Amino acid sequence: MPSRSVQRHDQFFRTLLDKPGTAGTLLRERLPAEVVALLSDEPPELVPGSFVSQRLRAYRTDRLYRTRTKTGRPVLVWTLIEHKSKPEPRIALQLLGYQHQILDHWDRTQGRDPDGSLRPLPALVTMVVYNGAAEWTVPLSLAGATDADAAIRPYLPDFRYSLVDLGRIPDAQLSRERALRVGLLILKHGPLGRATRKRLLKVARETLRLGYDDLATMIYYLLGDLVDDPRGELARSLLSELVPGEEERVMSLIAEQWKAEGFSLGMLKGKAEGKAEGKADLLLRLLRRRFASVPEHLERLVRSADTDRLDEWSERLLDARTLDDIFASTAGI
Repeated sequence: MPSRSVQRHDQFFRTLLDKPGTAGTLLRERLPAEVVALLSDEPPELVPGSFVSQRLRAYRTDRLYRTRTKTGRPVLVWTLIEHKSKPEPRIALQLLGYQHQILDHWDRTQGRDPDGSLRPLPALVTMVVYNGAAEWTVPLSLAGATDADAAIRPYLPDFRYSLVDLGRIPDAQLSRERALRVGLLILKHGPLGRATRKRLLKVARETLRLGYDDLATMIYYLLGDLVDDPRGELARSLLSELVPGEEERVMSLIAEQWKAEGFSLGMLKGKAEGKAEGKADLLLRLLRRRFASVPEHLERLVRSADTDRLDEWSERLLDARTLDDIFASTAGI
């Protein structure tokens, strides 16, 4: 089970990218210029769901966006936020698996015209946003992660991903849009272990321009659970310098967020677990009816999956001839 701070981290960036215009700004500011020049002016459309394996969701957040080029060709932009403190050496290999899932899902849901003819696959661009303390030194391509000779490389499967290493970007250059800049500042300098008082004050002053609610969110995110926590004194100390005389007002806003999150996370977790459990039971019954038996390791996999993955497997069951047809592309299988 991810820690409360990890849950808050994940929820924070999802909320940030869901703000109107924020995702489009991030893509236009941080994708390669030659890619941005081809994109239409229409805002990207969020595609529901996640393609990160459940095992890694404590360390990664992802968002998939659908947009078009100026000539009308479809483009998928997959944004992965890497929460780990150090670069992942095998990330290119992991991205390959995620990219296959994304394109396979598109092919099954949108891969044919009404007359049944195949559509060309869409362009898929991957962007990794990294906020770890250590510099990113991992190759930015799949072939670059191999030691293949130059003559062999043209025959290797390959792709290149775009990297946004927040630690190497000056604070003032994180974004031209204030809300996104503040959000990226929070990601860059949090958690508390990497944020000095001077940096906290700098981020807090930027956030205060957006309002007290945003200031409360920023302090809550960076300093953690402030209710009944000694770090609440640090928060009050910062607030006394930022908003003298208004410390308790902002602290009360932080407390409200803490209580609301504690309630909502518990309720959502219970509902999600109940829904997933029901879907898992139904899928296992259908699998046994179709294939007579289900191996123990697959039953464990089904019972540990989230609702999105269970829905995907249920769709595959309709056309599957074997269990491998349903589970073969699952990470780790």
